[in-house]
Amino acid sequence: MGVNKLRTLSYGGGLLVGLTALWAMVSYGGSPLRFVGGFALAVVAAGLPAALAHSKAGIRSYYRRYADEDAGFSEELGAVYVSESSVDDAFEALESVYAALEGDGTYDRVERDAFDEGPGLTVTYSGFHNCFVRVTDGGRMVVTGASEKTGTLADAVASACSLSFDRTRDNPFEGVEPIRGAPRVFLGVFVFAILVVGVFALGGGAYPSDAYNPAERTALMVIDASGDVNPGVSPTETQLRKASFLVGIVDEEATEIRWEGNDSAEIAGHGRQALAVSSDARDLLATAREGSVTPEQVERADRLDAELREAERSVATALAERADSEALSGDVAALRRLGEQLRTDAAARGAATEDGNASPAAATSAVTTPGGVGAATTG
Repeated sequence: MGVNKLRTLSYGGGLLVGLTALWAMVSYGGSPLRFVGGFALAVVAAGLPAALAHSKAGIRSYYRRYADEDAGFSEELGAVYVSESSVDDAFEALESVYAALEGDGTYDRVERDAFDEGPGLTVTYSGFHNCFVRVTDGGRMVVTGASEKTGTLADAVASACSLSFDRTRDNPFEGVEPIRGAPRVFLGVFVFAILVVGVFALGGGAYPSDAYNPAERTALMVIDASGDVNPGVSPTETQLRKASFLVGIVDEEATEIRWEGNDSAEIAGHGRQALAVSSDARDLLATAREGSVTPEQVERADRLDAELREAERSVATALAERADSEALSGDVAALRRLGEQLRTDAAARGAATEDGNASPAAATSAVTTPGGVGAATTG
């Protein structure tokens, strides 16, 4: 029978995000409240499909309880057909119905499906409209839907299994109708969006620095998680991976500065972000060198250090180019100051490396950001 993809997404995704939230609470220290939002979203994603299905069932049950018995049946309000007798083998009966409907040509699609109550069939017609064929624990076949097609389908099932059906208001499955069709698609997209927001919330809790966007914070958290989960990844390797990622961010800031409009404040913001990220990258490289390192890791750290200095100079050049632009408005002097700071940091770092001193204390002090990568590094 088919796999319930919505349930897999909600339960599996919710469990994964929830476990990640618990891991983050332990690994990053500090107040666990900063990860509560992500954990709450994981719970919502896991429980939303079931909650909506049961809410729908409750509303229908309420209606049936107070409906006018003399009003008759309304196809638009749902139809339930239950067989008068039972079948000996539910799977065999469903396969007989499947074969009969597949060869009928009346319906758009007939699919084997898995429901909370067990195996069944989903019959699609007119695009997104569905009817459902299921079997109770007692062996009675149940056909449900919300149009005149439901009665036609019940007749087809009766013919395929030599059964007779009664129309009833009472659903043997306690009125819990599976979410199918267009609402199921939209719900799946919504659950996925909740999971993404939850992951971003966890990334924001792990790395609250304004120097990073949600995707970058999440990427840094993923690097930390992979280092903790994979026993073959050492803390030094994790530091170097994050440093490499940050060097790429600094290098991208040069492109962002050149593409930014003529607002000097926006351009200066990119410059300050480059300063903050480069400072975090230097701290990571220093921490990596102070730990247990292999010769290959030392060589890699030196290479990343050189790439970082080149990225800083690239950002400084981009700032100078924009500062010289006559079309620019606002505080142009701030761009020059930021560029000079980046060049000074790169030069000081280069001199410290040439002297064989890899400690950040030897380099000129750079802009630091509270909650930066160094502060959020896991143990």
